[in-house]
Amino acid sequence: MVLGIFHLSLLGFTVANLHYAVEKKARCDAISAVCPDASTYYYAPDPEPVFTINKGTACGTSVNATVTYELNVLIYQKSIPLSAAACFP
Repeated sequence: MVLGIFHLSLLGFTVANLHYAVEKKARCDAISAVCPDASTYYYAPDPEPVFTINKGTACGTSVNATVTYELNVLIYQKSIPLSAAACFP
């Protein structure tokens, strides 16, 4: 039970961190010409997400990210696809 709680907490941290990285990158690209790579804002464990950046969309700068989280709790294993999107004018 403790391992399950730990892994579900890590899943929540990964989701929150993915949203943070996408929002931070969209804001930085919208207001600055020189920004670090989107992966520098992502602090969750592997694997590294795939970021897609579109400038000049209707809402401004759009950033999308996808990653697959591997939930492994003893004998239970599940791949959970995660995605996040942000747009900043």
